[in-house]
Amino acid sequence: MDSEPLSGKRLAPLLKPLTSPASESTIGMADLARNRVPSMPSRHRPDHQGTALLRPGPSVAGRRDRRSLPTKRRAVGGAIVAVMLAGIALVVGLRSSGRGPVTVPPLAQHPAPLFTRPLASLKAGTYSLGSQRGHPVLLSFLNTQAEATTANDPSRAEIVFIKSMNTQNRRYGLRTVIVDAAQAAGASPPSRDALVNFTFDWALDPSIAVVGDQDGSLERAYGVTKSPTTFLIDKRGIIRRRWDGFALAAQLDFAIRPLVGRGIVESGPGSNGS
Repeated sequence: MDSEPLSGKRLAPLLKPLTSPASESTIGMADLARNRVPSMPSRHRPDHQGTALLRPGPSVAGRRDRRSLPTKRRAVGGAIVAVMLAGIALVVGLRSSGRGPVTVPPLAQHPAPLFTRPLASLKAGTYSLGSQRGHPVLLSFLNTQAEATTANDPSRAEIVFIKSMNTQNRRYGLRTVIVDAAQAAGASPPSRDALVNFTFDWALDPSIAVVGDQDGSLERAYGVTKSPTTFLIDKRGIIRRRWDGFALAAQLDFAIRPLVGRGIVESGPGSNGS
Protein backbone atom coordinates (compact mmCIF):
# COMPACT_ATOMS: atom_id res chain seq x y z
CA MET A 1 0.00 0.00 0.00
CA ASP A 2 1.35 3.42 -0.87
CA SER A 3 2.18 5.53 2.12
CA GLU A 4 0.05 8.54 2.57
CA PRO A 5 1.96 11.82 2.36
CA LEU A 6 2.26 13.71 5.63
CA SER A 7 -0.05 16.60 5.83
CA GLY A 8 0.47 19.79 7.79
CA LYS A 9 -1.78 18.56 10.57
CA ARG A 10 0.26 15.42 11.02
CA LEU A 11 3.61 17.31 11.08
CA ALA A 12 2.47 19.86 13.61
CA PRO A 13 3.03 17.68 16.70
CA LEU A 14 6.51 16.76 15.54
CA LEU A 15 7.50 20.36 15.06
CA LYS A 16 6.50 21.44 18.57
CA PRO A 17 9.39 22.70 20.75
CA LEU A 18 10.85 20.23 23.30
CA THR A 19 11.22 21.18 26.94
CA SER A 20 14.01 19.75 29.16
CA PRO A 21 12.60 18.64 32.55
CA ALA A 22 15.95 19.23 34.32
CA SER A 23 16.82 22.68 33.02
CA GLU A 24 13.31 23.73 31.91
CA SER A 25 14.87 25.11 28.71
CA THR A 26 13.07 24.93 25.36
CA ILE A 27 14.71 23.23 22.42
CA GLY A 28 13.31 23.97 19.03
CA MET A 29 13.70 22.09 15.80
CA ALA A 30 15.87 24.85 14.46
CA ASP A 31 18.21 24.44 17.41
CA LEU A 32 18.44 20.75 16.78
CA ALA A 33 19.23 21.40 13.12
CA ARG A 34 22.01 23.81 14.05
CA ASN A 35 23.40 21.58 16.89
CA ARG A 36 22.76 24.28 19.47
CA VAL A 37 21.63 21.91 22.17
CA PRO A 38 22.47 23.26 25.66
CA SER A 39 24.55 21.01 27.81
CA MET A 40 22.70 18.85 30.31
CA PRO A 41 23.62 19.04 33.98
CA SER A 42 25.87 16.23 35.16
CA ARG A 43 27.79 15.23 38.30
CA HIS A 44 30.89 14.36 36.29
CA ARG A 45 32.00 16.29 33.21
CA PRO A 46 35.38 14.97 32.08
CA ASP A 47 37.38 16.78 29.47
CA HIS A 48 37.90 15.40 25.99
CA GLN A 49 40.43 12.86 27.38
CA GLY A 50 38.26 11.86 30.31
CA THR A 51 40.91 12.73 32.92
CA ALA A 52 39.83 16.14 34.12
CA LEU A 53 39.03 14.97 37.67
CA LEU A 54 42.20 12.88 37.96
CA ARG A 55 44.61 15.80 37.75
CA PRO A 56 45.52 17.31 41.15
CA GLY A 57 45.22 21.03 41.34
CA PRO A 58 48.10 23.35 42.33
CA SER A 59 47.03 23.41 45.97
CA VAL A 60 47.05 19.60 46.24
CA ALA A 61 50.50 19.35 44.66
CA GLY A 62 51.81 22.03 47.03
CA ARG A 63 50.56 20.14 50.05
CA ARG A 64 52.23 16.96 48.83
CA ASP A 65 55.54 18.79 48.35
CA ARG A 66 55.34 20.25 51.86
CA ARG A 67 54.65 16.82 53.34
CA SER A 68 57.65 15.31 51.53
CA LEU A 69 60.12 17.93 52.85
CA PRO A 70 60.46 16.47 56.43
CA THR A 71 60.97 12.98 54.98
CA LYS A 72 63.72 14.22 52.68
CA ARG A 73 65.38 16.11 55.52
CA ARG A 74 65.32 13.03 57.75
CA ALA A 75 66.86 10.93 54.98
CA VAL A 76 69.66 13.46 54.43
CA GLY A 77 70.28 13.74 58.20
CA GLY A 78 70.48 9.96 58.55
CA ALA A 79 73.00 9.74 55.72
CA ILE A 80 75.18 12.42 57.35
CA VAL A 81 75.13 10.59 60.72
CA ALA A 82 76.05 7.30 59.04
CA VAL A 83 79.02 8.90 57.31
CA MET A 84 80.22 10.47 60.58
CA LEU A 85 79.99 7.14 62.45
CA ALA A 86 81.89 5.37 59.68
CA GLY A 87 84.61 8.04 59.88
CA ILE A 88 84.93 7.66 63.65
CA ALA A 89 85.19 3.88 63.33
CA LEU A 90 87.90 4.28 60.71
CA VAL A 91 89.92 6.64 62.90
CA VAL A 92 89.66 4.32 65.92
CA GLY A 93 90.66 1.35 63.78
CA LEU A 94 93.69 3.16 62.41
CA ARG A 95 94.81 4.25 65.87
CA SER A 96 94.56 0.74 67.28
CA SER A 97 96.10 -0.95 64.26
CA GLY A 98 99.60 -0.31 65.62
CA ARG A 99 98.74 -1.80 69.01
CA GLY A 100 97.81 -5.26 67.85
CA PRO A 101 94.39 -6.92 67.69
CA VAL A 102 91.66 -5.66 70.00
CA THR A 103 90.15 -8.41 72.14
CA VAL A 104 87.05 -8.54 74.27
CA PRO A 105 88.01 -7.94 77.92
CA PRO A 106 87.50 -11.00 80.12
CA LEU A 107 84.73 -10.71 82.67
CA ALA A 108 83.97 -12.51 85.89
CA GLN A 109 83.20 -16.24 85.54
CA HIS A 110 85.35 -16.46 82.38
CA PRO A 111 88.80 -18.12 82.05
CA ALA A 112 91.76 -15.84 82.66
CA PRO A 113 94.06 -15.45 79.63
CA LEU A 114 97.26 -17.40 80.22
CA PHE A 115 100.67 -15.80 79.86
CA THR A 116 104.35 -16.35 80.55
CA ARG A 117 106.68 -13.40 81.22
CA PRO A 118 110.23 -12.84 82.51
CA LEU A 119 110.38 -12.10 86.22
CA ALA A 120 111.70 -8.74 87.43
CA SER A 121 114.10 -10.35 89.83
CA LEU A 122 117.84 -10.63 90.42
CA LYS A 123 117.40 -14.39 90.12
CA ALA A 124 115.85 -14.02 86.66
CA GLY A 125 113.47 -16.81 85.70
CA THR A 126 109.95 -16.59 84.30
CA TYR A 127 106.44 -16.42 85.66
CA SER A 128 103.68 -18.57 84.15
CA LEU A 129 100.05 -18.10 85.12
CA GLY A 130 99.24 -21.59 83.88
CA SER A 131 101.59 -23.12 86.46
CA GLN A 132 99.54 -21.58 89.28
CA ARG A 133 96.57 -23.92 88.81
CA GLY A 134 95.42 -25.21 92.20
CA HIS A 135 96.10 -21.80 93.79
CA PRO A 136 93.93 -18.67 93.79
CA VAL A 137 95.79 -15.76 92.18
CA LEU A 138 95.58 -12.05 92.93
CA LEU A 139 96.60 -10.32 89.68
CA SER A 140 97.01 -6.55 89.71
CA PHE A 141 97.90 -4.20 86.82
CA LEU A 142 99.66 -1.17 88.33
CA ASN A 143 101.68 1.83 87.28
CA THR A 144 104.89 0.69 88.94
CA GLN A 145 106.67 3.93 88.03
CA ALA A 146 104.14 6.32 89.55
CA GLU A 147 105.95 9.23 91.14
CA ALA A 148 105.92 9.55 94.92
CA THR A 149 105.14 13.26 94.56
CA THR A 150 101.82 12.48 92.84
CA ALA A 151 99.12 13.13 95.41
CA ASN A 152 96.89 10.13 96.14
CA ASP A 153 98.11 8.12 93.15
CA PRO A 154 95.78 5.09 93.03
CA SER A 155 98.49 2.66 91.93
CA ARG A 156 100.76 3.55 94.84
CA ALA A 157 97.85 3.23 97.28
CA GLU A 158 96.85 -0.12 95.77
CA ILE A 159 100.34 -1.55 96.22
CA VAL A 160 99.97 -1.19 99.99
CA PHE A 161 96.78 -3.29 99.97
CA ILE A 162 98.25 -5.87 97.59
CA LYS A 163 101.16 -6.39 99.97
CA SER A 164 98.77 -6.74 102.90
CA MET A 165 96.58 -9.33 101.10
CA ASN A 166 99.67 -11.37 100.22
CA THR A 167 100.95 -11.30 103.80
CA GLN A 168 97.60 -12.46 105.22
CA ASN A 169 96.78 -15.15 102.67
CA ARG A 170 100.07 -16.49 101.37
CA ARG A 171 100.10 -19.34 103.86
CA TYR A 172 96.57 -20.30 102.74
CA GLY A 173 97.68 -20.75 99.13
CA LEU A 174 97.17 -17.29 97.58
CA ARG A 175 99.62 -16.34 94.84
CA THR A 176 100.18 -12.66 93.99
CA VAL A 177 101.49 -11.11 90.77
CA ILE A 178 101.91 -7.48 89.73
CA VAL A 179 101.98 -6.49 86.04
CA ASP A 180 103.32 -3.11 85.01
CA ALA A 181 100.51 -1.21 83.21
CA ALA A 182 102.51 1.55 81.54
CA GLN A 183 100.24 1.67 78.50
CA ALA A 184 97.09 2.16 80.57
CA ALA A 185 98.89 4.83 82.59
CA GLY A 186 100.01 6.63 79.42
CA ALA A 187 103.69 6.12 80.23
CA SER A 188 106.65 4.46 78.53
CA PRO A 189 107.31 0.82 79.48
CA PRO A 190 110.01 0.58 82.16
CA SER A 191 113.16 -1.44 81.67
CA ARG A 192 113.82 -4.66 83.55
CA ASP A 193 116.22 -2.84 85.87
CA ALA A 194 113.54 -0.26 86.68
CA LEU A 195 111.15 -3.06 87.61
CA VAL A 196 113.79 -4.71 89.82
CA ASN A 197 114.31 -1.38 91.58
CA PHE A 198 110.55 -1.17 92.07
CA THR A 199 110.59 -4.43 94.05
CA PHE A 200 113.33 -3.05 96.33
CA ASP A 201 111.78 0.40 96.71
CA TRP A 202 108.56 -1.17 97.97
CA ALA A 203 110.27 -3.96 99.94
CA LEU A 204 108.12 -6.54 98.19
CA ASP A 205 108.23 -10.09 99.53
CA PRO A 206 109.91 -12.48 97.08
CA SER A 207 106.61 -14.38 96.89
CA ILE A 208 105.09 -11.45 94.96
CA ALA A 209 105.92 -11.85 91.26
CA VAL A 210 106.50 -8.68 89.19
CA VAL A 211 106.47 -8.78 85.39
CA GLY A 212 106.60 -6.19 82.61
CA ASP A 213 104.36 -5.71 79.58
CA GLN A 214 106.62 -4.10 77.00
CA ASP A 215 104.25 -4.41 74.05
CA GLY A 216 101.02 -3.93 76.00
CA SER A 217 99.70 -7.34 74.91
CA LEU A 218 98.78 -8.38 78.45
CA GLU A 219 96.81 -5.20 79.02
CA ARG A 220 94.92 -5.78 75.78
CA ALA A 221 94.29 -9.44 76.59
CA TYR A 222 92.75 -8.48 79.93
CA GLY A 223 91.01 -5.37 78.60
CA VAL A 224 92.89 -3.07 80.99
CA THR A 225 92.32 0.62 80.23
CA LYS A 226 93.18 2.16 83.60
CA SER A 227 95.59 1.55 86.44
CA PRO A 228 95.09 -0.01 88.81
CA THR A 229 92.91 -2.87 87.56
CA THR A 230 92.85 -5.99 89.72
CA PHE A 231 91.62 -9.55 89.10
CA LEU A 232 90.94 -12.40 91.50
CA ILE A 233 91.35 -15.80 89.82
CA ASP A 234 90.24 -19.05 91.45
CA LYS A 235 92.07 -22.38 91.61
CA ARG A 236 90.61 -23.49 88.26
CA GLY A 237 91.83 -20.38 86.44
CA ILE A 238 88.41 -18.70 86.34
CA ILE A 239 88.12 -14.97 87.01
CA ARG A 240 85.95 -14.51 90.08
CA ARG A 241 86.21 -10.75 90.57
CA ARG A 242 87.42 -7.74 88.61
CA TRP A 243 88.02 -4.25 89.98
CA ASP A 244 88.46 -1.44 87.44
CA GLY A 245 90.23 1.29 89.36
CA PHE A 246 91.17 1.43 93.02
CA ALA A 247 90.00 -1.53 95.14
CA LEU A 248 89.59 -1.12 98.89
CA ALA A 249 91.29 -3.52 101.31
CA ALA A 250 87.91 -4.71 102.61
CA GLN A 251 86.72 -5.51 99.07
CA LEU A 252 89.84 -7.55 98.37
CA ASP A 253 89.72 -9.32 101.74
CA PHE A 254 86.05 -10.38 101.54
CA ALA A 255 86.56 -11.73 98.00
CA ILE A 256 89.78 -13.64 98.82
CA ARG A 257 88.66 -15.33 102.03
CA PRO A 258 86.22 -17.86 100.48
CA LEU A 259 88.78 -18.86 97.84
CA VAL A 260 91.46 -19.73 100.41
CA GLY A 261 89.09 -21.38 102.88
CA ARG A 262 88.97 -18.59 105.46
CA GLY A 263 85.77 -17.58 107.17
CA ILE A 264 84.49 -14.04 107.14
CA VAL A 265 84.63 -14.01 110.94
CA GLU A 266 87.59 -15.74 112.55
CA SER A 267 88.10 -16.73 116.15
CA GLY A 268 90.62 -14.63 118.06
CA PRO A 269 93.33 -15.89 120.42
CA GLY A 270 91.92 -17.66 123.45
CA SER A 271 88.47 -18.02 121.90
CA ASN A 272 86.66 -21.33 122.29
CA GLY A 273 85.01 -20.85 118.93
CA SER A 274 81.51 -20.57 120.38
